[in-house]
Amino acid sequence: MIEMPEAYTLARQMNETLSGKVFQSYTQGELRHKFLWLSGPVEESSATLAGKTISGASSYGRSIYLRVGAEHLLWFGDIGGRLLYHPAAGPLPKKYHLRWDFSDGTCLSFTLQMWGFVLLLDKATFSDRPAKEVGIPPLSAEFTFPRFNELLEAYPEKTSKGVKGFLVTAQHMNGIGNSYAQDILFRARLSPRRKIPEITPAEREQLYQAVQETVSLAIQVGGREEECDLFGHAGGYRRLMSSQTVGEPCSVCGTTIEKMAYLGGACYYCPQCQK
Repeated sequence: MIEMPEAYTLARQMNETLSGKVFQSYTQGELRHKFLWLSGPVEESSATLAGKTISGASSYGRSIYLRVGAEHLLWFGDIGGRLLYHPAAGPLPKKYHLRWDFSDGTCLSFTLQMWGFVLLLDKATFSDRPAKEVGIPPLSAEFTFPRFNELLEAYPEKTSKGVKGFLVTAQHMNGIGNSYAQDILFRARLSPRRKIPEITPAEREQLYQAVQETVSLAIQVGGREEECDLFGHAGGYRRLMSSQTVGEPCSVCGTTIEKMAYLGGACYYCPQCQK
């Protein structure tokens, strides 16, 4: 699943590469996926898009918005897959779910691997972003430490679930998933199981800084190395805590990195550094 750094990277590249292109068609490939949600029949969306010009692209948390003139928006959300740009006469993936062709012979393909949605919205349902978007993305102007502290206090499950649950809940922070949450908690020296009322003011400041640092570092290198950008190039961010580092010595204290099951998924952490 892409998270904020990958969405930011893809949106920047889409803005630079696709702006000014004119839609020719929007089609489905031979593949079908029960966890790919669309706004309606692709044929209807294709008829709406045909002849219209892309006016730009942007991101919000884990979402990507492709603006079509002043009237429409293609919303790519919760993407567990690959968006790829293909030059004119360039090869296409052997299998893909969706494809957008442009008048200059180039195209964009989307291959879903987990789940996600692609919705075509008209201007009546959005302003700068769809009204259904929630949560504050890290690095945004709204994401100040006082606001972060308010979000921590407002977390409804703060006494029953650990801080990891807060980090990956999009209603609070939009853009962080399981992958970056592991490194954020390591940099903040917090156990995934720590309850929010137990976190001291100083530790809250550390957590806030860890969010900013981790997301900034990942954006600088185009996202995680297991994800690809618009041109199929892998990102440059190597995770500190992952299935690839479990069993290895912690880079700070040398203690063996461990794995535990928590909140329906795997957590990787240093039992010495993270308390």
